[in-house]
Amino acid sequence: MIEIKNLNKEINNKEILTNICFEIYKGDFVSVIGPSGSGKTTLLNILLLIIDKTSGSYNFNGKNIDEIKFDNNEVIKFRQNIGIMSSLSQLLPNINVKQNIMLPATIFEEERSKDYEKLISQLNIKKIQNNSISSLSSGEKQRVLLARALILSPLLLIADEPTANLDNNNALKIGDIMSDLNEENKTTIIIATHDDKISNKTKSILKIENGNLSKEI
Repeated sequence: MIEIKNLNKEINNKEILTNICFEIYKGDFVSVIGPSGSGKTTLLNILLLIIDKTSGSYNFNGKNIDEIKFDNNEVIKFRQNIGIMSSLSQLLPNINVKQNIMLPATIFEEERSKDYEKLISQLNIKKIQNNSISSLSSGEKQRVLLARALILSPLLLIADEPTANLDNNNALKIGDIMSDLNEENKTTIIIATHDDKISNKTKSILKIENGNLSKEI
């Protein structure tokens, strides 16, 4: 699904990522760990085409990203195939829970009623689907964000520190939910986290330190 070879990233003449190489296969559940400033978010942003790599190769589903990003139709397909939970992910306060979850389906004009019903059951948010965003707890907001990221049944879910603002109990719930989604739906998941309790739930761990990557499991 993802093949990264000799990837480098420089920002303001500073090397952030150095000669990164790894492969992620369909159905994998992978955590990316490392101290703050190590390059975790930079790597995820490159995978999401939010920023460009400086050099190296990145293939997604057998296609070279350097070719995809110059074709609007291919970029649209790419976006539909990836669910995103990042520090920039926000719920819209002027619409309710269900409308927030269904927003990607509305944008891409896709019928996702069955997927919606399945997701809200899996994530245990059926009772709050008509609630306002302001009424939700932190844990509920994260589950709604997760549902929105998954509503288009993406091939890949990328989550950047999805448990960072949660207490221990809610963090573990999110970790368990992602593990279940990976097992039941075969969703490929990449999650950046500082939390050992979350990374230990994944099938493999990529560690970034000082811009270098190693595989722990």
